[in-house]
Amino acid sequence: MKMLNVLEENARRAKEANSFSDYKPGSATAEYNEYCKAAEEAARKAKERLARAGAPAERAERVDYLLNLYKVKKLAWLNELYKNRARVPSILVAGGSNFPVRAKERQNAREDALMKQNPDSIIDEIRAIGQNAGTIYSDDENAVERIKAKIATLEAAPPDRWEYNKAEIRRLKARLLKLAPEEFAEQQANVSVNGAKTFEEIVALWGTGRTRKSTFNPESPEWYYELCLNFTDGKRHYKEFLSLQVDETGENLLRYNLDKREMEAIPLTAEMKYGLIIRRISGSGNKAVIYQHLKGLSPKAQAKAADGSDSPETITINGETARIIRNKDDMRLQLIFDEKPSEKTRSTLKSNGFRWAPSCSAWQRLLNDHAEYALRRISDK
Repeated sequence: MKMLNVLEENARRAKEANSFSDYKPGSATAEYNEYCKAAEEAARKAKERLARAGAPAERAERVDYLLNLYKVKKLAWLNELYKNRARVPSILVAGGSNFPVRAKERQNAREDALMKQNPDSIIDEIRAIGQNAGTIYSDDENAVERIKAKIATLEAAPPDRWEYNKAEIRRLKARLLKLAPEEFAEQQANVSVNGAKTFEEIVALWGTGRTRKSTFNPESPEWYYELCLNFTDGKRHYKEFLSLQVDETGENLLRYNLDKREMEAIPLTAEMKYGLIIRRISGSGNKAVIYQHLKGLSPKAQAKAADGSDSPETITINGETARIIRNKDDMRLQLIFDEKPSEKTRSTLKSNGFRWAPSCSAWQRLLNDHAEYALRRISDK
C-alpha cells in the first residue's frame, strides 16, 4: 500500500512537470493494476497448459514465483520511471529561458536505460511455460517414473508408418540409462559379444578375425583386418562388421596423419582392440545399454570407478583449475574453483551455459550430454 502511495505521488509530479492538465488521482494505480491483470491471465493460461499435460507441481510453483516477481519489479520500475520524469520539467512547461539542457539530456538517457530494464520479459517467460509441458526434464523429481511410463505407452501403441515411436523409445532409453542405470542391470547381465562376456574374452576375439588384401584390387599393397561381430543382451541380436586397414602382420593399425601427410602405424594394444570392437555397437536405445556395459568392463573404466571418490576429476580453463562434480541428485554439472576465476574465465563459462550458484559456491549447468561437450570444449587440454 505504501509503495502504491509513492507511485501516485511520483506520477502526479511527473504529470505536473510535463503537462498543463491536472493529474487524475488513481491513474498510476489503475495502470499498475492493468499490468498485473495481464500477468495473472498469462499465469492462469500457463497453469492450464501444465495441468492438461500432467506436468510436475514444481512447474506450477514456478509460475507463481514469476508472477509475484513481476508484480514487485513492475511496481519498482514504474516508480523509477515517474520519478525520473519528474526531475526535469518539459520545455513547454518551464519555458526556453535558462532551460537545463544538460539535465534534460541526462534525464532522457536515464529514460532509455529504464526502458531496457522493463520487466515485461518475465511475462514472456510465463507465457512460454507449458508450451512444452509434456517435456520430461532430468531434474524433475519423478523424471524416471515419467520416462518409464512414456516408454510403456509408446511400446503399447500401434506401429506407425515412419517408425517415429521406435526412434523415440530409443532416445528415451538412452536418457533412462543415464538417470537410472540400475533399471538395466538384468539386461546388462546377459550382454555378450560372440559369446564372450569379459574384457579378456572379448580381446581374444581379435584372433578369430582375418587379415587379407582388398577384394576389389588384389594387386594393391594395402592389407585389411575383418571381424564379424554378434552383440546380444539375451533377447536382441545386433550383427556388426569390423573392417580396418592394418599392416601385413595385423598388429598395427594404419592411419593417415594429416600433420605429417603420411600413413603411420599405431600398435594395436589390448585396450585399443577392445575399444575398436565395442565401438561398433555404440548408438541409442538397447545399443546404448549394451555399449555402456561393455565400456565399463575395460581396465581404465574399472580403475576410474575404484578411485573416483578419492581423486576427484579436475579441469583447467585458461590456466585456472577447478574440481568437477557431477551432482546426480540435483542433475547439475558443477565446477568449483579455489578462488574467484578471472574475468576471461568467467566469460568463457557464461558463454558455454555455466552460471554462478551462490547456494553451492559453484559454476553449474544441467547435467547432460551438452554439458559434457561444453566441458571438453572449454578445457585447456
